[in-house]
Amino acid sequence: MEKVSEIFSQYKGLSRSAYVIFVGRLVTNMGAFIWPLLTLIMSEKIGYNEQTIALLFLAVGVIFLPANIIGGKLADKFSRKKIIVIFDLISIAFFMACAFVEPGNLMMGLFIMAGLFANMEGPAYEALVADATKPQEREKVYSLMYLGHNLGFMFGAAIGGLLFTNYLSLAFVLDGITTLSSTILIILFVQVIHTEDLKEEERNDYEEKIAHDTYASSIIRERPSILLMIVTFFFGAFIYDQWNFVLPLYMSDLFGKAGPSYFGFVASFNAFIVISCTPIMTYLLRKVHELPKVLIGQTLFALSYVLIMGRPPYYIFFVMMLIFTMGELINMLGSSPFMSRRVPASHRGRVNSFRNIAYFVGSALGRVLMGVLMKHFGYSYAFATLAVAGILSAIVIIFNYYLDKKTFPKLYEKNALEKAV
Repeated sequence: MEKVSEIFSQYKGLSRSAYVIFVGRLVTNMGAFIWPLLTLIMSEKIGYNEQTIALLFLAVGVIFLPANIIGGKLADKFSRKKIIVIFDLISIAFFMACAFVEPGNLMMGLFIMAGLFANMEGPAYEALVADATKPQEREKVYSLMYLGHNLGFMFGAAIGGLLFTNYLSLAFVLDGITTLSSTILIILFVQVIHTEDLKEEERNDYEEKIAHDTYASSIIRERPSILLMIVTFFFGAFIYDQWNFVLPLYMSDLFGKAGPSYFGFVASFNAFIVISCTPIMTYLLRKVHELPKVLIGQTLFALSYVLIMGRPPYYIFFVMMLIFTMGELINMLGSSPFMSRRVPASHRGRVNSFRNIAYFVGSALGRVLMGVLMKHFGYSYAFATLAVAGILSAIVIIFNYYLDKKTFPKLYEKNALEKAV
């Protein structure tokens, strides 16, 4: 019983902003009806084929790249809270406008504009999370955020699947309202923690601010393990994002009209596993450094796709999702704190934009390649390709582990790890 108590008490004593961000994530994702069903909206509501959907994702990714860079620069120059509020409100306006048009090219245009401003806000939001929390509590903060994300998503994905057929417009409206609620919470309650307010033992030298006019690319060159981590984000997105692209198409192909509902319940199972296991895995892996967690995580969710090769019965998808979700969870516990502890606070927005670019490119290229493989060779070849990408990612992570120890030795000292737990 003492261990059980420790698992749930590990979230006590965090910065107040951590709890506010948790509630914000919970509310936002409880209304996240559209994003999990985007592929199905394009295929079944609008009528795009697999390759068209994949090429559209690629085109959108290309458009988002400069927007993300601009968002990163703005996040380091102006108030991050103000950037979040402005871009969030613009995004919500476009998003809710989708509710008043029929599914088609206009809806996609409005949706892309909503996503554009949401992605411009991304670097500021990620930087604000690090700004509002202490270095040694980051694993627990990101764990709590992730818990809120999935607690809301568990309900959102299932409800979205039910709204998909007859009430798609309502789903857009409710999604916009919940995002607005989260923005209001950030405005009112999230506070930045200044370095001078931290105790000496709470500070992380690698996060100290440097001259604003220093190029983000210079920081990445001086801290090469950050660059390899960005490469890892590319591979991670290439593999991970296919669960929201290939998987719904695959399940519709296998199960016909029941596919969207089946996918909705499998997606909700993903959230259920996260909710059940996040506190446990956060506690069990509390003394494991970031990159070994990333290695375990990305390997698991890459290999999980192999399990569903060969047109399996429905229950196998829940087994696949269990393995996939454990990989997703462990990967998050390593990758989310990694960047926050190695990038100067003055450059978080810009460096985060590089990370997001890698994610966009990996996701978009993955969807294009998967679209081609599904059309010409079938789903099994697509899943095998994801497993190979997982192997390549593992090689990069192993090499980076040794490089990171040389680049950031203080983060590998025993007392530094003890402070973090």
